Amino acid sequence: MATKEAPKQNNVAVKDWPYRKRHRGWWLVSRPFDLVSSLLYMGVLVPYVYSFITQSGYDTPLVGWQVALMVATILALLVVDRVEYFFYGEVTPFRAGIGFLITRIVLIEIVTLLDRFQYSPFLYLIAPFLACLYFNELVSYGLAVLAWITYFVKHMYYSPGWLSNGTELHYLVLFTVALTLVITIAHVVVREQATRVRAEELLADLEISHQQLKAYAEQVAELATTRERNRLARDIHDSLGHYLTVINVQLEKALALREKKPRETEQAIIDAKYLAREALQDVRASVGALRTNHETPMLIQSLTELIERVQSENCAVEIHLEGNEDTFSQQGSLALYRVVQEGLTNVQRHANATHIWINLRFGEQETTLVLCDNGQGFNTEKWRHGAAGSERGYGLRGLEERLEMVGGNLKIESVVGQGTTLHVTMPQNRYTATGDEAR
Repeated sequence: MATKEAPKQNNVAVKDWPYRKRHRGWWLVSRPFDLVSSLLYMGVLVPYVYSFITQSGYDTPLVGWQVALMVATILALLVVDRVEYFFYGEVTPFRAGIGFLITRIVLIEIVTLLDRFQYSPFLYLIAPFLACLYFNELVSYGLAVLAWITYFVKHMYYSPGWLSNGTELHYLVLFTVALTLVITIAHVVVREQATRVRAEELLADLEISHQQLKAYAEQVAELATTRERNRLARDIHDSLGHYLTVINVQLEKALALREKKPRETEQAIIDAKYLAREALQDVRASVGALRTNHETPMLIQSLTELIERVQSENCAVEIHLEGNEDTFSQQGSLALYRVVQEGLTNVQRHANATHIWINLRFGEQETTLVLCDNGQGFNTEKWRHGAAGSERGYGLRGLEERLEMVGGNLKIESVVGQGTTLHVTMPQNRYTATGDEAR
């Protein structure tokens, strides 16, 4: 039986004996078995003492030393039960069980010798019962057979001709039935103990599983929080960042032309104001999307509006569409829209391009998007290894993450001085686990 760590007194550990967990009267009836065994012991002692007082019940009178030895032996049996419980509680180890069983058998034999097998035969029921608890059923069966043989032989010794006595035969049948009943009860107790131990193990495993599940839940919550943060960062970069970039371009244009071309300056300011209003609406839509789910606008319509806001006399944008987007997923459409949006934003910020070409094709198996410009390009190797913290690096990596969520793939080709091309491939009708993941 496992014991909990006990407090230390004077730097010496105090063992947490099983009895410390019991009521104060634990020694009176420690276990249900001790109640039965104690009654059997007293069922021998009381008639024995009564026979000594009345000098009846035996062929030869009892003497004082015999009664004293009987009392001492019965007390020893009672003490053995309590000592066993004191040290081992409900479960006695194998080696200790051997010692306690032998001790009881010896003491019971002393009792039967003093009692001359008058009131003590039923003490032989104790050994098979304990053997089943300590060892196994085979040992219990062996001791039961040995007890029955001993009962038969001792009756032959102390009461010759007892087989012709109907009362004695009745006692033999009663002893046999009691022996069978005791073994059966012992088996039930063993199974109950095994079931209880298994239940305790299952409860311990359940507690461990509960702690693991709690840890996993915390990890999932942390991952979900991180994913949501990344999603919000991508939305801010792709949506609000795009608008701010275009607004900045329009304001720079207004500053540059404010003296030479007042009308174009005024138009640039009007466009910047319009884009600021669009950005505000986009922010409100994003906040609303955090509360409820809204249907994503049609991709072609959204791209057309985006291109109208971006193209100018300094940079022309051409788009070529092929196929039907009706069967394409909303998550995939949003991811493609963000690719075009980020690509146009990067062109305006970094490329100094005069022409942009967009080719979007909805196929039966997959959808492809190609966005290229004639700008100044950049070193893709340098971007892969060291420019992830830049604005362009963060945006492009955010696009890769979006496309991975919907099963898409992004390929970037760029040569310094020769422009940049974005290649996107995405399987048709590929849905993510939740609509928010690809946002």
